[in-house]
Amino acid sequence: MQRSGTWVPLAGIITGGIQLCGLCEIDEFCCDRLRDRFPRVTIDPDVRELWLEPGAADIITASPPCQPFTVEGKRKGSADERDCIGAVLRQIRRIQPKFAVIENVPGLLSAPLVPGDEPGTYFRQMLRELWSSGYDAEWVVVGTAEHGTLWEGERLLLVATSRRIVEKFRIEPTAWEHKIRSSSEEVGNYPEKRGLQSRMARTTVRTAPGVDIPPGVPSRNGITRARRAALGNCLDPRIATIALKRVLYLNSLLS
Repeated sequence: MQRSGTWVPLAGIITGGIQLCGLCEIDEFCCDRLRDRFPRVTIDPDVRELWLEPGAADIITASPPCQPFTVEGKRKGSADERDCIGAVLRQIRRIQPKFAVIENVPGLLSAPLVPGDEPGTYFRQMLRELWSSGYDAEWVVVGTAEHGTLWEGERLLLVATSRRIVEKFRIEPTAWEHKIRSSSEEVGNYPEKRGLQSRMARTTVRTAPGVDIPPGVPSRNGITRARRAALGNCLDPRIATIALKRVLYLNSLLS
């Protein structure tokens, strides 16, 4: 069972072996799309107000807003009102899932806890909180184009594993980097990789049959604007499956 943000449902279907039991999403346009595709799944609006009983899910996944950490922003860290990572960590501490997955921009690794702090203090605080909650953490930065996606860039993936699970592993896990390298080599000749541009430069918004609006074109259509905003924040499910496959692999090591 899994408690999830918006990027996991399709990745979970692609990966297999995962059952969606709940969603948390604040954007109403995205909520409408999720209701269309998962009509029987509860959608909570705000992770900061979410209350679940301990043991409510085996996996918690989250893609918190990246604005507090991206090198293209002001990097206010926990001083940014959009910062939701603290709320996610509180959910992990209370629910105590077997695994937790957090996805964000690589800038999270070097972001200060608050403006003026040393670089990297936010991420180090994250690791301390996960450790005190009973979790070991591993993380990687993956290049999206190396895994067949048409979007160029990098994403940070973190998998936290409960130490009560780690103690039951039959064998020592293979390093995550090795498995990711093998996966990227399988798509190394992906024909669309050549000449990749930025995510939004390659993307258009389909508003009607045969009508595409490039992101830079102004639109008075509210649905088009909502689609464009959602598209700018989405994560290719092929990248999301990297983290889910790691979870399934670690789960398979249990005795």
